[in-house]
Amino acid sequence: MDGLNVLITGSTTGLGLHTAKALYRKGANIIITCRDEVKGRKAVEEIASQNTAEQKEQQNENQRLHLYTLDITNYNSIVAFCDEIYKDFNKLHVIINNAGIMGWPFELSVDGIEMHFATNVFGHFAVCERLLPLLMHSDREDFKSRIIVIGSGLYKNAHSMPAIQKLLGEEGWDYNAKQAYAISKLGNCLYTVAMAKMLEQYDIDIYCVRPGFVNGTELGRETHWLLRALAYPLIWLIAKNLDQGIETIVYLSETSAEQLKNGGLYYDKKEENYNQMVNTTSIRQLWATLMHIEDAIFKRNPNLTESQKGTVYTIRDKLNESLIGFDENCHGDQ
Repeated sequence: MDGLNVLITGSTTGLGLHTAKALYRKGANIIITCRDEVKGRKAVEEIASQNTAEQKEQQNENQRLHLYTLDITNYNSIVAFCDEIYKDFNKLHVIINNAGIMGWPFELSVDGIEMHFATNVFGHFAVCERLLPLLMHSDREDFKSRIIVIGSGLYKNAHSMPAIQKLLGEEGWDYNAKQAYAISKLGNCLYTVAMAKMLEQYDIDIYCVRPGFVNGTELGRETHWLLRALAYPLIWLIAKNLDQGIETIVYLSETSAEQLKNGGLYYDKKEENYNQMVNTTSIRQLWATLMHIEDAIFKRNPNLTESQKGTVYTIRDKLNESLIGFDENCHGDQ
């Protein structure tokens, strides 16, 4: 991983921070994102503290750590963040879509998107879309650029993708936080398979990983404290620790692409099949939803310049939607 530029969203706590530490130890340049700069600075210090005294003498301990502000639920923040990345980097090698929420009561983001979908799916789609040229410009013949999507086995609890109007709060629906989370995780799977097809022509891979039930994350922070307290003994018995939780993420970050399956879903460093919901119809529905939401933001957001909108249209032209398909050999009930 020496010299590779790795961007990790949601990297100030939990899996994101632990992954950042592991890849930093392996020599990668780590791009950390935060909404709270105080937490961001604390994360940088925590990652840098892994250096030995000798390493600290030989180099500036923070020269491989880069901290940026990013609110993944705010399109203006995403645009500003990506503009900053372009100023500071001319290439990226790995993007890890890690930031996420679970159990959130019904709420629309500042852009008017249901919060689970805004955080877990659309925000990461927008970041990767805008930064895609930096993945294409990789200068490492020994390493294939890649995107890693943090999913969840709970995607199996989603039986359909909701209508766009529901995700935008324009049509009422029987909202359930657990179901909304499952829908967003299904979205992660569908996005992975769609992008795998479209990125093949650019020699970029994408993988989805389900870390499993991991203790030490803040993913369930919206769950009532009493329920968390009652569940703690069970969590302590069956949950993975953070070291175990990031094993597959690190594996997908550093393993030669020849040993991995583009578009694959991984658990415990092994590929597994998607279920029957990951099919061509759902994939195309998800992609149409992402396009519609972004176009809607363009129409009603006065802060976006024509140049910023044009950047997206240029990148969309590079992604041939007709390539979106589905390998029937990669799915089946688990």
